[in-house]
Amino acid sequence: MHKLFTCFTDKMDYLFKDIVASLGQLPLEQRSFLFDGEDDVDMEWVLSIAGYITMEYIKYSFDYADPEYSLRHFRKGENDTDDERMLQSRIMKYVLKYKKREIDLSGDELPPEHKFADVSMGDIDKKLKGHRLTEMNYFEHQNIHDLELIKSVVENRIGYAKKVSNARFRDIFSEYDDFIEDMIQKSRDSDPDMVFYSIAFFTLEWHYPVELFYHIARIMEENGMQEPDRSDLVLLCGNVEIESIYSGRVSTHSRMVRERLSFADALFDKAASLPVKEELRSLIKEFIALGARYKESILCNDGTRYIDWFRNESCVPDWASFFRYYDIFSIWERKEWTPKRIQIMRNLFNLTTLEKI
Repeated sequence: MHKLFTCFTDKMDYLFKDIVASLGQLPLEQRSFLFDGEDDVDMEWVLSIAGYITMEYIKYSFDYADPEYSLRHFRKGENDTDDERMLQSRIMKYVLKYKKREIDLSGDELPPEHKFADVSMGDIDKKLKGHRLTEMNYFEHQNIHDLELIKSVVENRIGYAKKVSNARFRDIFSEYDDFIEDMIQKSRDSDPDMVFYSIAFFTLEWHYPVELFYHIARIMEENGMQEPDRSDLVLLCGNVEIESIYSGRVSTHSRMVRERLSFADALFDKAASLPVKEELRSLIKEFIALGARYKESILCNDGTRYIDWFRNESCVPDWASFFRYYDIFSIWERKEWTPKRIQIMRNLFNLTTLEKI
């Protein structure tokens, strides 16, 4: 049997085909709502949603396998100096304060043993154990502290010209584009690098939807739109409460990072009619609910969660072959700015940024 995509490993081909086949086994009414084209099933959307589900499965599998280390592990050789230890301690406190605030504002509660539950490390037992991070955690923390764009979003400065001038705005976005371009180059070095940097970019764009907002800003500028619909922004990149026709009530985070740019084309098109937008909103909600169901409650015949079956059956070379097909970096583009586009971009962040630290 021919592979679905030639870049896939044999195992990835089997796993992805299984996910595609499972979408074909959804109840007829649900399949028709999600995937019917003008004449037949829209296979492009079936493959797109299968890719989105697989992306979530790989993220889960990667997080599960990513070991934790003490901060000392990341200070190697010449980096293990008093100045470096003080710097890393300041970064850790800064990032943990932000992360804990983010979780608190979402309404979630942290168990006492959670790594973000205590930023003080005042207890002697905690000091002896130290903060424990995965390689990805450490990478994310450095970015929050070192990347001026991310720091400006975290501190709620990016939306105000008095805090970030237009000239500085252009500079920090140029720095961010250079950073992503470097990640793309590094991702090509090996299978582990392909997986690490693809997931790192997915995580960045999930938390800080830079590419989505830039895409929307261009659409709004071209259409002469003044004010976006905040509920549409939340639907594409926020915490959502969905009353699904097929899955019941779903509470999850919208992170269809690659697919949502296509949704934005119609949602923020001034010429699109209200009925078209309402139908698209319903479709997006059902896709999000479907993804949440695949992550949480789809079971194999033996009662194993489908997502755990995938984790046990797949490995880094399989994931890397998937990312060569499902290029998560394809949504990135180098930014070009006009005063109007900057103004729209600031407003998008102001509508969605959490309160200042």
